[in-house]
Amino acid sequence: MKISAAMVWWNERPEDLEACVRGVAKIADRLVAVDGAYTRYPGATIRSPLEQIETIRRVAAEVGLEAEIVEPTQLWVGEVAKRSFTYARAAKGSDWIAVLDADWIIHADRAAARAEIEAFGPEVDVVGVDLWTPPGDHIATGWHQVVGGMRQSNYPGLFRALPGIRAERLHWLISALKNGERVWLHHGDEPTSRSTRPAIPLTAHYEIEHRTLHRTEEQVLASRAFCNDRVIVMEMTNQEDDGPGLPAPVFDYVTIPYVIPDPDRAAARAESRRLARKGERDRAAARAEERRRARKGRST
Repeated sequence: MKISAAMVWWNERPEDLEACVRGVAKIADRLVAVDGAYTRYPGATIRSPLEQIETIRRVAAEVGLEAEIVEPTQLWVGEVAKRSFTYARAAKGSDWIAVLDADWIIHADRAAARAEIEAFGPEVDVVGVDLWTPPGDHIATGWHQVVGGMRQSNYPGLFRALPGIRAERLHWLISALKNGERVWLHHGDEPTSRSTRPAIPLTAHYEIEHRTLHRTEEQVLASRAFCNDRVIVMEMTNQEDDGPGLPAPVFDYVTIPYVIPDPDRAAARAESRRLARKGERDRAAARAEERRRARKGRST
């Protein structure tokens, strides 16, 4: 079984990239790291400073990861295009794809998690893991206000390397071809006529530490301005990426986009706590069932 990690990054602190790559080694055999900013991002450059590329390459070698670093020749039109390219590249020669950003750190029991993933039958295409966002002071959007301190269970963290895997319209909507039919691997609550592959929770230890609230003030302000512009792009085109006919971006570093009302924010936190407790119960039940089967096997 081969697991490839699909990482998108641009202009990150070398120490954050090092932590991310060391985390990748907790689950994957190979890292596909794709560099480059978006056309509508503040201060966009085609490539990150050389130190960042060298950091990824050095740390990957230290932890025994095969590393493919993609250095683009032009800016990406947006997050959907970049992620689609990255997922397709990671899928080549792989059985599973672990998706992550540069501010994610994977903590996992490598042997137990890989054994459980390898044992999944062909009906399993999405593996759910824990996602933990440590609280912090740097808030780019209203969404960041909600997720700070939140622990989410059964977050879709690994996808079977199905043909045609891609992001669609929004960077977090992921689809692929299953038996010739396009299906959703990660979709959310939007109405759809397609089938959605369910996430099957991993019982082995696998947690993503999402350190988005611990980025620099410069990174946070740039992200806020980008998201404010993305609101405009979405209103005009019903998708995220740059395209013909769109006005040049005017970056707003002050307005906090995606503000979620306090009652909804409280409900989201309560639901997160409920799902976390359910995830813990489900994993405990699965471990108990494994022990029961092991005892039964020894007795026979």
